Formats: sequence, C-alpha cells, structure tokens
Amino acid sequence: MTFLSTGIAVAAVASIALPIVIHLLFRRRRVPLDWAAMELLRAAVRRTNRRLQVEQWIVLALRSLAVLAAGLAIAAPILRDSVGSGSERLLAVVVVDDGATSGVASGAEPEFTRIRGEVAAFVAALPERSEVAVVRAGLPAEVVLSPTSDRARVEEIMQRLEPLQTPSDLKQALALARGIVADDAAGPRRFDRTELLVASSFRRASVPDRLLAADGSEDDGSEDGTDAAAGASANPAAAKPLLVRALVPAAEAPLDVRVRAIDARPLPTGGAVAVRAVVSRTGASLGAGETRVRASGDGLSGAATRTIAWEAGQTEAMVEFLLMSSDAGAPSTRRRGIEVALDGDALLVGNRAFAVVDLRRDIEVAVVGRRGTLDAADIDGVPSALWIARALAPGVGSGLRVREIDPANCDARALVGADAVVVTRPDLLSAAAVSAVSTFVGEGRIAVIVPSGETRAQGWSSTVLPALRIRARFAGEAVDAPEPLRLAEEQPASALLAAIRAEIAALVAPIEVRRRVPIEGASRDSTVLAFADGSPLLVVEQPAPGDGAGERGRGLVALLAVAPELAWTNLPIKPLMVPLVQETVRAGLQLSGGSSSVAVGARLAAQPSIGFTESGGRAIATDDEGVSREIVPVVGLWRGDDGTIVAANAGEGSIDLAPVGEDAVRAALAPLGAVEFAGAALEGEDSVRRSDSPVAPWLFALALLALIAEGVLSRVFSHASTRASSRVEPTVATVGRVRTGARAMSAGGSR
Repeated sequence: MTFLSTGIAVAAVASIALPIVIHLLFRRRRVPLDWAAMELLRAAVRRTNRRLQVEQWIVLALRSLAVLAAGLAIAAPILRDSVGSGSERLLAVVVVDDGATSGVASGAEPEFTRIRGEVAAFVAALPERSEVAVVRAGLPAEVVLSPTSDRARVEEIMQRLEPLQTPSDLKQALALARGIVADDAAGPRRFDRTELLVASSFRRASVPDRLLAADGSEDDGSEDGTDAAAGASANPAAAKPLLVRALVPAAEAPLDVRVRAIDARPLPTGGAVAVRAVVSRTGASLGAGETRVRASGDGLSGAATRTIAWEAGQTEAMVEFLLMSSDAGAPSTRRRGIEVALDGDALLVGNRAFAVVDLRRDIEVAVVGRRGTLDAADIDGVPSALWIARALAPGVGSGLRVREIDPANCDARALVGADAVVVTRPDLLSAAAVSAVSTFVGEGRIAVIVPSGETRAQGWSSTVLPALRIRARFAGEAVDAPEPLRLAEEQPASALLAAIRAEIAALVAPIEVRRRVPIEGASRDSTVLAFADGSPLLVVEQPAPGDGAGERGRGLVALLAVAPELAWTNLPIKPLMVPLVQETVRAGLQLSGGSSSVAVGARLAAQPSIGFTESGGRAIATDDEGVSREIVPVVGLWRGDDGTIVAANAGEGSIDLAPVGEDAVRAALAPLGAVEFAGAALEGEDSVRRSDSPVAPWLFALALLALIAEGVLSRVFSHASTRASSRVEPTVATVGRVRTGARAMSAGGSR
C-alpha cells in the first residue's frame, strides 16, 4: 500500500501530535481558589503526583509511538525512494523482445504497444540517479542503448523500436545484458543496485526449451557467440545474482491463420503453374470461419481468390491455384517467384509466403545404363534403365525427354544439355565418368543413383558416392529378404514428393521388395521413402561444399535402395513407379538449383559476391564463400544480381504463439537471479518496486504492539479496579471528615 504523494505520508507522520495536544488540553485548570481544607488535599496529591506523572507519560509515549510507527510504515516505500533518489545509484538493463511474435494483436492494442508502455512505466519509476541500458532481443540481438541517465534518450529509443519479422533470441539478449553488468562491475563506475527487466510476452517462439544453461553460461551456437555471458560467469562481481523483473506472460494464444507451405510446379505442357498451398491455423478457440486466399506470380496471371470455409476445430486446409503464363512483363529468366497471401489476422508475418518455380518446359534426362528391350516373354530380365526411361516418358506430352547413354561413353561431353542424370549401372562408370557426374551435380543439377541390378556386389559405392560428397553410402552387397518387405504406411513429409503427398499412402501400399542394398549413414531428414522397419528406400542429399565442387547449397543426389527390376521388387509394374521417377526429377530440379528458399533470420547461401534486393528496397550481399553477411530480415522474394531468386518465409517455430506459463519463465530466468513478475502495476505511478518494502510489515507490527500495550496500561493506570477502590476508601473518608470539620469551624466563626 502506498500514497500518491509524500505530502500524505508527511501528514500521517505529523498526526503523532494529536495525542500530545489532547494531553495538554486535559491538563488545563480553572483559576484556583485557596481554602483551608485544600492544604490537606494537596498533601494527599503530592504523595502520589510523581507516580501519576510517570504513568501519564508512559501512556502518552505509547500512543505517540503507535501513530509514528503506522505513519512510517505507510510512507516507508515512498521515503525509501525519496531518500534513495539523492544517494542510491541504480543500473537498470531493459531487454525488449521485439521478435516476430511481439507484433501479434491480442485484444484492443498490439502486444508490442503494451510492452513499450510497461517499459516506460518502469523507467519512470526509477530513482533519480538511475541509468538505463536497452537490449533488443529480435535477431540479431544487440545493445541499442548503453547505460545512460538521459530519460528522453531512452524514450526515443523505445519509440524507434518496432516488431521485427525475425525470430526472438532472448538467450543472446540476456547474455548481452549480463555483459553490461559485467562491464560496470569491472570498471571504475559502480552502482548500488542492478535490476533487469525482461519485457516480453513470453510466447513459445520467444522461449525455447532451454533458454539458459544451469550456470547461465551455455553457448547458444550463434556466430556472435556469448563472450559476454562467459565473461559474466568468470567475473565474480558480474556473477552476482540480479533482481530480474519479467512482465506477466501472455495467458492465451489468439486465433492466427498462416500459410504453412507452398508447392509450385509447372505443368508438363508448359504455359501454366500449379500452386498448392497448405494453410493452417492455431489458437485457443478454433471456431467456424472463413479465410480468403490469393496467389500471384512473376509474369503469371493472378488466379481467382479462394475462400476456405473452416469447420469448428479444423486446423489445416489445402488450396489449389492455376496461374497462367502472361507474355506481358514476363521476366526473361526461367525461375519465377510465387506469392500466396491471406487476409489480415492476429499476426501478419505468417500471412504471406513465397516460393520459386522453374518454368523450363522441356526437361532432358540422361539415363546411364545398358540398353534393353521390353520383351513380354522375358519381362523379369528387363533392365532398370528401360523401366526408368519408360516411367520418365510414358507417352507424348510428359515434358520429359530421355537421352540414353552407355556407361562406357559417359563423360562431360555426353552430359552437355542434360538437366538430370539417372545412373543405373554405377558399377560400370570409369573415373572420368564419376568426375563428370560430380561436376554435373555441382553445377546445380540432380543425379539419381540406383544399385546395379545385374550383380549382388555393390563395391562401387566406396568410390562413386565419396566423389559426389554425400554422407550416405550403399552397403557392399545386396541382401535378400526372407519375406517381401513392405513400405511404411506413414511416410516422411518431404518437399520432393509434395505433389503426391495426398496419394502417397495408397501408392506405397502394394509395393513389395525382395532384394535391396541397405543405405547407411542417411539422416532422418534426408529420408524421402522408408520401409516399415524405418530403414530408407529413397534418400536425397545435397553435396557438401568442396574444392571445384560447385557452389554451396547447389545440386542434389538421390539414392534408391532397390534396382527397379522385377527380380528385386514389383515397383516397376505398380502405379507408384511413374510419379516417383518423374517427381524425383522435377522436384529435384526445383530444389537443386541453389538455395531457392531460406527462413527469415537465417543467412542466405548462394554464389559468392552476389547482391540481393527485396521489393521493399532492403539489400544484402554474399561474401567470398557464398554466404550473406547479414541475416534475411523480412519475408519476400530476394532477387540476385545473377538472376537468382530466393524465397524468404517465416519459420514455423519463429511465430509460435502458444503461451508459456509463469513457472516455465521463472525456471528459464532463474539462473540470472531472483525473478519477480510485474504486469499492469507498472502502468501506474505505484510500481512493484515501491510496494515491496521489507520495513513496512515490522513497523505495522510495532504500531499494533504499542496500541495493545497502551490499552493495557491505560486500564491499569486508571486505578478503576475494585481492589484499587478499596485502598482509596480510607483516604476518601478521612478527607470527607476533614472537609466536614472545616465546614463546622467555618460556621462557628461566622457566628
């Protein structure tokens, strides 16, 4: 409990004069008239006068002490700040979460407006000699204001901060805050107190599972490092626990609709692009509703707006568009940018998503293997090369052309003009052929490698795959399964087979594999199709960078664990064969031509020394290693000087609006020091800092004890008990007799 001004507190303390005034008023006497019997009364009073005065002063002191203690208890926080403003020096470090989730509109105002107001109230309530530092938590986390006593400067910085589209990095921001404290502790300027305000709504995107290590010094793995955090841990002065004030975490997740994924593919006939967008929504309440979705592209006519009719509880929907090619204003490059946009909702960052599509109409695929014929009499002996060639071009109008190459003639010249290569006899490749395929992949194209179906030994894996700079390896020998192997009912979600994702469960159901070459060293993320036991059937990897191996992030290598021959599997005669082969080539080309997509907040990987610009005018550039010097700050299409287009989208985890409870936030911030939550109290003049006074409860207790003691002693000193009355009775009788005798004498004298 506090007052709005020190005047009220002073009035409360001054009220201790009331008992003294009352005491003095009761001591007023009338004009004395001396008479003979008065001397006898004065003699009786004189005997007890000293004891009565002591009793009266004791009662007066207790009454004054009660009023004084109560007044000081009420005014203790204000007096403490008033005194401290002239002597105490406080360092306040404010960590402002301006990441993507801070832009959410939850209620009548944007969440960041509330955060800014909380910070302003916190700064206004600081003692006069305080200094304030401000650290922003949105990527890249940085110190935007060094410690300063200029409140106007702090207000200016806070007004300039706006919600970013990059994720929050509270861990690095807190490390920078500890670095500020460490710098002060190590230098000549020392503060009496240090406080840390973490101004965030603490949504899931801002608070990872492990925000801080147990000792508060875990490296976050970022390029900037946490040297400040390490220094704070090493310096005993800096390691002193802080008083950490955190805003009350958000309680609910507002309804948010976002574009989760885009799959854009040119039609085989050319002249049109099929766009499939996956739209999801999250929130505490998912009622029925509608969302309008629009799609557009470079040099492509816009499609009609689609409307999603959400049912109660529905979390995901799919929308399809057909964008027709338009000659007017069409870019000369084959790669085009696609945009899918939604109506505005709680968080605008996820309402726009982008993709890049390659509009090449005719794709030429080189199939390296032995020629064969499709003879019905010996269908089991048809080689893999022929099955794959028929799957790539089953008829006219597929948009894929097949070029057959004998392994003995495979070299760089034979691969000129090809967009993809399928190697069905890797055991027959020469060293020159392996080098040609490696260079082919490094130029941003795709190679599909299948085991040799004519032999069980697969020793070529130890020489071919290392040259392609991928981690996965084929085993040295094919193995036969006692029982035909089945594929898993639920397959990994892969961008390579996104076009047939809805039908994948039905397509893999009839597949049986009797012989395979196990794939070793493949990561879970690189597995596109898997057997029921979890082992991979199809693996796709990007080559690691290397000398003369092409640019970073370019090229793609796909490994199939079975030779598509009937002696190995029934795949060649099942419906999965055609879409599997065609989508591996088509989607592989979309993914292999460099980094066509990047998450906001990450660094862009492309060719060295290339400048990229976004439609809003922002620009970034790659260094000599092909990595951008700055992170990608916003969603959109980033166009390179060499014609490269990169689609930047918000990561799913960076815009997670799920609330985080106070217990989780307290546990995350506990390594920094004692954690207190401050919410709307900071918006008024009375802050949590003032209301939290350790002296006030003791003063209230002292006032209560003084009142109790005053009540007891007043009763005792009043001599109102029966025993006291019996003791006084003889004296009263004596005085009465004296007064009677005096009256008689006075009457005789008058007579």
